[in-house]
Amino acid sequence: MNPTIIPARRLLARLRMAGISVAVTASTVDESDNMNWPLFGNVCMRFLLAFGTVAISVTAAAAKPPVVIDPDLTMELVTSEPTLVTPTGCCFDDAGRLLVIESHTHFPPEDYDGPKVDRIYRFDDSDGDRIVDRPTLFYEGGEASMNIANLGDGSFAVASRSQVIRIADRDDDGRAEALEVLLTHETKANYPHNGLGGLTLGSDGWLYVGQGENFGEPYQVIGSDGSRQVGGGEGGNIFRCRPDGSDVQRVATGFWNPFGLTMDGDDRFIAVDNDPDAMPPNRLLHVVMSGDYGFQFRFGRAGTHPLQCWNGELPGTLPMVTGTGEAVCAVAVVGDQLWTTSWGDNRIERYSMSPRGESFQSETEVLVQGGADFRPVGMAVAPDGSVYITDWIDRSYSVHRKGRLWRISRKVDSPQPATQSTSPSPGSVHAKHDPLQSLASDDPFVRQSGIARLASEDRLSKIDASRLTAAQQVGVLTAWRWRSLCDPQSVSDAIASRIIAAGLQSESSDVLVASMRWATERGDKQWLPAITNVMNRDDGSASTFAAAIASIAYLETGSASGKTRDPATEQRLFELASDESRSPQLRAFAVERIPFESDLPSDETLGTWLVNQPDRKLAHEVVRLLTARRGDSANEVLESIVGNPSLDPQTRADALAGLSMDHAHATHLMQDWASSDQPIELSAEAVRVGSNPATDHGTSPPASDLDAWDALVGDGGDPDAGARVFLRRQCAACHMHSGRGARTGPDLTTLAGRMSRRRVLESILQPSKEVGPLYVPWMVLTTDGIVRTGIKLHAPGVGQAARYQGADGTMFDIPLNEIEIQKATETSIMPTGLERSMSVDEMRDLLKFLVQ
Repeated sequence: MNPTIIPARRLLARLRMAGISVAVTASTVDESDNMNWPLFGNVCMRFLLAFGTVAISVTAAAAKPPVVIDPDLTMELVTSEPTLVTPTGCCFDDAGRLLVIESHTHFPPEDYDGPKVDRIYRFDDSDGDRIVDRPTLFYEGGEASMNIANLGDGSFAVASRSQVIRIADRDDDGRAEALEVLLTHETKANYPHNGLGGLTLGSDGWLYVGQGENFGEPYQVIGSDGSRQVGGGEGGNIFRCRPDGSDVQRVATGFWNPFGLTMDGDDRFIAVDNDPDAMPPNRLLHVVMSGDYGFQFRFGRAGTHPLQCWNGELPGTLPMVTGTGEAVCAVAVVGDQLWTTSWGDNRIERYSMSPRGESFQSETEVLVQGGADFRPVGMAVAPDGSVYITDWIDRSYSVHRKGRLWRISRKVDSPQPATQSTSPSPGSVHAKHDPLQSLASDDPFVRQSGIARLASEDRLSKIDASRLTAAQQVGVLTAWRWRSLCDPQSVSDAIASRIIAAGLQSESSDVLVASMRWATERGDKQWLPAITNVMNRDDGSASTFAAAIASIAYLETGSASGKTRDPATEQRLFELASDESRSPQLRAFAVERIPFESDLPSDETLGTWLVNQPDRKLAHEVVRLLTARRGDSANEVLESIVGNPSLDPQTRADALAGLSMDHAHATHLMQDWASSDQPIELSAEAVRVGSNPATDHGTSPPASDLDAWDALVGDGGDPDAGARVFLRRQCAACHMHSGRGARTGPDLTTLAGRMSRRRVLESILQPSKEVGPLYVPWMVLTTDGIVRTGIKLHAPGVGQAARYQGADGTMFDIPLNEIEIQKATETSIMPTGLERSMSVDEMRDLLKFLVQ
């Protein structure tokens, strides 16, 4: 069989993605794209040392093996189709044998010739080499089977969409029988993998079960003893029961789909969670009792609704540990690390944990990177420490008669991994503290320990919320909300109404948002007048207004848009913004939230609003909306604003900055308005637009010298001018601020109070020093040898393509069949050298704008 040789430029691209710098010359690669191998031999050796054993030449019929990044590990294929096809979950039994679910019911094609039910195979060691490689059929039955867990008594729990059953081989014939149903999931929804799925037996003796978002349909999870949890619309949940299926309890909520569950050596409960349509990444989560992790399906699939969050942004919710790869399926404890499988990104990741308050933090490290035909799902750690991975192979959700089983093990001469040390489980240190005291903590996990205790104690009904701080009021309200979710009959309408009514009178934005969120979840229209009053507050905040407008739209219609835009909300925003009897601040809040794609109001109407009520805040938002729209009509209105001497000079300068985004307008206007007889704000902006910032940095310090830059920039600055720098220097191409911009990078609206001026300066000068989990960029090698870098967007590309956003804010699609390798990179997509794209004065103004 003839080998397929990797073209030279493609190999060079692979080396580049490995972080190996290669100088390409005419002597290295000839005109026919062939490699001068003698000159290139040392480079190939570096490639092999960096990645482990990799076949540079592979047979045309062979699959490309995944690349193992850690040189101390090796990966081998245990078996593949036809022996094993479309595998999902797996676990080891007490004898060291591996049980693997083989799916035959997950969207079977009409002409599928496989079994009509799922199967479970048991693999044992056929020849004493410590590799479990001999399969025998262990169990046959069930539909949409997802995960399997060893119950420790010779029996196993198997989770499918609609139930969790217990199976065991009680007659020692090598085949298991279904013994009983532990949990039943009653609901109208029937999509295979957004019902029950996650499964693990905790070290505390409880059986934990993950439930997906279930399309928001009403459901009941019923235990073997009749105990149950009911709900619908709140998103995914984690439940627990005794190993016999009794005593069903809700553990946590606010997930999309917590498909992978485990407990580590410190008895911390860990989950991996898939992501909503427009809010990547997937999440690695530290799960604690009664925790709310932010997502609710009732508020839309996108995950961008003001009453949803993804990283603990809303009061009473908890943050992620870090982001993970796409379509994360399993999590396992391996030594002192956590490993996860990423079906969508074709890789296995690992995470080293370090303390963060009463929880922990981590960063993603790619352990194994495969191509498009590596789709890892289940993962199980063998008694000898090796790790077995099931591989779905194909990106198709339909069963397809392909599959693999891999084994990752440590090389004989490699150092042994560390084992997890035992330490008090998070929250135990504070268990003896008064829960109200815990609610005042800055640590969300300490606050959550107080919420969990209050939710389970009788004293909750005796607390006088009027004597509490705002943080404590949020905690008490959250405890009542949790109790209502777990046991609706235990919280009467009268109690809920009293708590919500008091919260809606608060002066605290956090208390108001928490109260509106609970009122909206309950779907009771009696709260519309009170929430409308919150919306109409002249002293309100933008976040409170956003929550109020979203609550009103939901309560009036009974639903939220499943997309990132909500027509009902946009109509209300237009009506508020059009009402000249409203306060300018309220109208400005409304304009801020009108999407630039909206047909209403027209550009001409926006111009009349500004003239009729020339309030600075309102004018600023009108100009921002016109700038975001661009186009001839918007530019004409902006030009009229620049030329209107009756308007505030800052507003006119804002409009000039907006016009500078259209170079055709900028060329002739900047000279006209740069003269000294114009207001200083306007002339200064015109000069800045027409200047070359690079000439201002002849003697500026290097970006690495933060102290020197801090001294050079100094204090002071004009925040209005800084907002214009934010626009002109393309910060808005990746960042949101006050409702405008892109979501590629972090929302910078609330930097004030969270980051010091020096820290913000450092992030501009050294953008790769710390990259948040939501904003990790990807390098993608295509089959033609081209490497592109961008933030992976959840929205699909055109046809069968993945969509990314580059450093300049431009989106691009890459066909899935052209992606050879993709990997996360530690280099921020935020470009380096931004300090050279603006003057020192502009930098000073930008910092003032961001931290004011």
